[in-house]
Amino acid sequence: MTKEELIEILKRVLKTESDLEFLLKLDESELETLVAIVRDRVDG
Repeated sequence: MTKEELIEILKRVLKTESDLEFLLKLDESELETLVAIVRDRVDG
């Protein structure tokens, strides 16, 4: 999955249109971890 796709997932999970492009500074594995943590927190 690309960084851009991961950021789009975060936008959907957080229900935001905010600019999250700063997250592109993270490497892909860090973004994947962030997505997993946010999903767990929001869904849990």
